[in-house]
Amino acid sequence: MNPFGVFPNESTRVEKKNGSIAGPYKAIFAGDTIIIPDAQADIEEGDVLIRKLPNGRDERSIVTGATFYQKIRSIPPHFQIKFKKWSEKDMQQKPSHNITINSAQSVQIGDYNTQNIINSIQALKNQIEASPGTIEQKEEAKSLLSKFMSHPLVTSILGASAGAFIS
Repeated sequence: MNPFGVFPNESTRVEKKNGSIAGPYKAIFAGDTIIIPDAQADIEEGDVLIRKLPNGRDERSIVTGATFYQKIRSIPPHFQIKFKKWSEKDMQQKPSHNITINSAQSVQIGDYNTQNIINSIQALKNQIEASPGTIEQKEEAKSLLSKFMSHPLVTSILGASAGAFIS
């Protein structure tokens, strides 16, 4: 019998303060507490938990407390996480991790900032087509761009439309 009463049937990823992603970790979402029965989980106060909802959207919660408990009798080692729901205010206060690509047109991708990204992707695709490379090189470059744009982490940041657009 599982000492938590239910098996962890959901998962969560952890966005660290430096922008890196840890996980996914199996999790039990129980009211105002999230239980992660993984002694190796990398979770601390200030991290953002990302939970995939049934409708495909990501739910974000800010960790306000992460307490690790060692094994106690039949209860395995686990983290108990206290959290608050993510808000627009939190997004505005989050430090920026910007990536800027300069070419004929600039592309700027910041935290949840997708300004002109679709136009920039199309411009990049057009520049690949106009480049002096071979047909094989151009197809490979477009294939890699498409693969990048359809990666789950990229689509969770930019939205599914960005990945579908390049295809």
